[in-house]
Amino acid sequence: MLENVKITREQTIFLILIGALGNIVYTHTWIDPDTDRAAWVASLAGILLVIPFAVWILYLGKHQPGGTIFDILESGLGKIPCAVVSILYILINIALAVTILNMFTELIKTFFLIYTPRWLIILVMVLISILLLSNGIKVLARTVEILTVIGLLNFFFSFIFAFPNYIHPEYVIPIFDTSLLEFIKGTLFLSGTASECLLLLMVIVRFIPDPGKHYMWVVIGLAACSVIFSLAILVIIAMLSPELATRIAFGAVNAAKIIKVGEFIRGLEVFIFGTYQFIALGKTTFYLYCSWTAAKKMFNNWKPGIQLFLLAVMIFVPSLWLNSYNKAYNWAVLLGYIVLPFSIFVLLLASISIMLIKKRTGSTLK
Repeated sequence: MLENVKITREQTIFLILIGALGNIVYTHTWIDPDTDRAAWVASLAGILLVIPFAVWILYLGKHQPGGTIFDILESGLGKIPCAVVSILYILINIALAVTILNMFTELIKTFFLIYTPRWLIILVMVLISILLLSNGIKVLARTVEILTVIGLLNFFFSFIFAFPNYIHPEYVIPIFDTSLLEFIKGTLFLSGTASECLLLLMVIVRFIPDPGKHYMWVVIGLAACSVIFSLAILVIIAMLSPELATRIAFGAVNAAKIIKVGEFIRGLEVFIFGTYQFIALGKTTFYLYCSWTAAKKMFNNWKPGIQLFLLAVMIFVPSLWLNSYNKAYNWAVLLGYIVLPFSIFVLLLASISIMLIKKRTGSTLK
């Protein structure tokens, strides 16, 4: 049974913002050798390119109020095609969760909890995700709203002390010190990585009131994400240089380590860690929620608690098995090339489903 709740504009904006800020906070370095000083511009443009697909989802959602994209697929194409798409969707979400858990765990062990077992860190993250989901989408949306504000304050509070002593204009000028082809490649990759938010939007569209009328909510969320993330990349490059930013992991944490405030405070990486933690927790919860929603649809809401537990295990076990930042990073890069094409494929199927539904009922497309 669907939850009879609606989320607000602000909650939608923050859900979309964190939905886009997932593996992108780690894998953006993949484009640095191609885009060089223009990496922050590629980030800005790449995230903005996701907007038409997000609006497409809201357009589809208005044809079946209170339903997900998978409800539309089942109504138009039938249970078997919907189940096939749902299985692929679940596997992609699980793979994304495994990658971000491994990269975030490596960050914690590198800078803060060196002797803490990996399995314990991953287990705590998964258990918190289960706890958040057990209280429903409204509580999850409110929690994300609060944590996102805290995370952004952490980030900008840290880097405001970088101006002007730690900022080197020569690291970011000239901006387009790259070819047009390489810039386009980097922009498209960022679009693919940021399109993780589309996976979330496919299921939370049912909670957006009159989604066809409120398309600006997702536009604002993605626009804010593009500005915030590109600004973060710009600051990191201006502090570390594009060459160094390319070669190291956790650029924001390393940049924050060199900031000195007065005579007694050196290193503000703990604040940046807080931002990374909120993103990782939010994304892990979203991946689990997306998988859970699709699974409940496949099994007609049979034993949802058991399904949630089994999906959590399906994330936890591969996360322990992978046990490598480099492998997780490479998998996240590969998924960056898969998520957007898969999302477009699903949206095309959903559009066809709506046409078939209207043809069967004798309605006309609006």
